[in-house]
Amino acid sequence: MTKTDTSRKTRTALCLAVMGLGLFFSAGCTTVAPYERAKLAHPTMAANEMAGPGEEHLRAVTEGAIGGSAGAGSGCGCN
Repeated sequence: MTKTDTSRKTRTALCLAVMGLGLFFSAGCTTVAPYERAKLAHPTMAANEMAGPGEEHLRAVTEGAIGGSAGAGSGCGCN
């Protein structure tokens, strides 16, 4: 192994380590200020609040289950 091969491997390892640390520190962990929590707790952010029968049907088809509604169908969308 020559000196240039060792230098190239060292440089590549250092570059990968720096990119890995960059990805680690850019993960989405952050603190949320109290005045910003109202936006995140808005009712439209909740998945259980459905707007109407169209969204209810879409959820039933994509989840493959229908529960508590009057309609019957299957999970494949071939009602």
